[in-house]
Amino acid sequence: MEFLESPEIKARLIDIEYEDLEPQELENRLKQLYLEETGELFEGEIDILHSSETKNETITSSNYDGTAIHISNDGHEEMYVISQGTQGGEDWLYNLKSMLAGQTALQAEATNEFVMEAKQHLEVDEDTKTYGLSHSLGHNNNTVSYLAFGTFDEVFSINGAQPNYYELFKVDIPFYEAVRKEFAIREDMDVYDIEPQKLNDFAIQYYQDKSDNIHQIISKDDPLYAASAVRGFFTLGNVTMVDTNPDTPGLRELMEYIPDDVVKNFQDLAIDFAVGSERDGTYGGVEALIGVDLKEFEGIDGFWSGVGFYFTHSSEIDTMIRSLEEKVPTLLDKLTPITENAEQIFSSLYEAEYITKEQKDVMVEEIAIIEQELQKINEAIGRNVDIRDLGNPNAGFGGDIGAGLKIYLDHVKAIMESVDRIKESGILDNLSAITDSHSISELLSVMSDGKKGYLGTDMVYNATKGDGEPIKVNISAALRMYQHSIPILEAKAAKISELEQAIHDELDTSYKDEERKVRDEIDQMEGSPGTYKFLLSKHGYYPTFMKEMKKISVHEIFPPLENNDFEEQLAELTKTVETGYAYIENYRKSIQDLFEEEEELSQLFDLSRRI
Repeated sequence: MEFLESPEIKARLIDIEYEDLEPQELENRLKQLYLEETGELFEGEIDILHSSETKNETITSSNYDGTAIHISNDGHEEMYVISQGTQGGEDWLYNLKSMLAGQTALQAEATNEFVMEAKQHLEVDEDTKTYGLSHSLGHNNNTVSYLAFGTFDEVFSINGAQPNYYELFKVDIPFYEAVRKEFAIREDMDVYDIEPQKLNDFAIQYYQDKSDNIHQIISKDDPLYAASAVRGFFTLGNVTMVDTNPDTPGLRELMEYIPDDVVKNFQDLAIDFAVGSERDGTYGGVEALIGVDLKEFEGIDGFWSGVGFYFTHSSEIDTMIRSLEEKVPTLLDKLTPITENAEQIFSSLYEAEYITKEQKDVMVEEIAIIEQELQKINEAIGRNVDIRDLGNPNAGFGGDIGAGLKIYLDHVKAIMESVDRIKESGILDNLSAITDSHSISELLSVMSDGKKGYLGTDMVYNATKGDGEPIKVNISAALRMYQHSIPILEAKAAKISELEQAIHDELDTSYKDEERKVRDEIDQMEGSPGTYKFLLSKHGYYPTFMKEMKKISVHEIFPPLENNDFEEQLAELTKTVETGYAYIENYRKSIQDLFEEEEELSQLFDLSRRI
């Protein structure tokens, strides 16, 4: 039996791992989850390794982010590896190159490397069961790693990005050879010409022996679930579908109605971008699409700077125009079918109430404008090439400068203005509702058995008293308050005791010590008056030295120590602690009274103190 058996505790742990906690804090949070979900205190050992601690080049260069957790108790061991989903620009670029284009699987390879390194670092036996936990991109990484390298014993995910058979064709050599043999393809790029459904069915059949070890929970409203309907993606494993927004239709049907040639155009552009970016990052990707190295033209901000650039870089200008002539028509061929479907795509989003009618109209209009501007760029390049082919240097010079400035100042600027209008429409904010359905917390919110549910990653108990509305109590927050407040009150009580002792030591005891020193000196003077003969020197040495000190009698008065009574203040401070304890215990009792039948609830409060 798994230590972390329930899907709820796995989902909550996956979400918490995104917080990038220190190992000790993550361990405490895991123990808290275990207590809440099982009603028992985990007494075993937990060791943690984060991928940021590795020096492995494959891991560090891939931008992979994950955490390995080794758990042991009573001779039983397990390791859980949580792979994070998309977190930033680098991950989105990777998504484009891997899941859409199928041109790389670096993070899946990094996943396998990290698991091997974690086992070595945490001294995990090879026979120890290893579970992959994930969300979003993390599921793609874990699943591809599992299918290609056998990295895990089992894989569990929430709203995961599905594996891509083009990606597996790239990284899994046996699958690569099987596909080439089954479909008799000669070149690797021919794989994109195989009928998608046939390749999908072949991939499912090929990996069916591993399918039982893949477990997924997916929201019908998750945008990645919608994306998995397009070519390349295939779904494996035991899948539990959940409707997190019953009043809102999902996007899956929309994606299924997008023609395959449109998706393939997206894919072709992604492949070109991916290949180029492997060579020179984003600039290389843009160059692969339009044929121009934009870095060479940085600094041109007007007519005269353009003229100056032409005189010193005429060969680059020539190359740019020739490249645009070659690339832009192909780019337009792939963009046009996409823009032709813009009305259908955004009308569906409007009908599903994800966006407003005004936003739909803006999107359709501005996308059309962008396509028109690209067409004008293409026409300007065509006219310029005709002029250059005349062989007239003066005409060629004027044509180059005129075309370059017109392309940049008229058309590129118009495209950027369209992009700004799209942003100003607020559609990106509206579409955040779609991304909300990708979150773990929204899915957790509907994973309820009636008496308990979830708010974010917190556990919530539902209570009903009489005919009133159900009362929801955040048990996780209540336990945290109890767990953290009692030590604070104990520390406060200890500080009050220290203050009381300090008052006694620094005032009462100190005063008595000083009084004792004075009395000792008085006793010394009165007991040995002869030793104080020197006190007579103020009367002169003659005839003082002939005299003796026979007796000293000291008349002492010791006034009582004033302003040393802090009893009232100490009592007030002590009362605040007692009030705090009473408040916490009353809070605990009130919650327990709401859930009288939950016998383990009282135990939860007590056990939470031991974490």
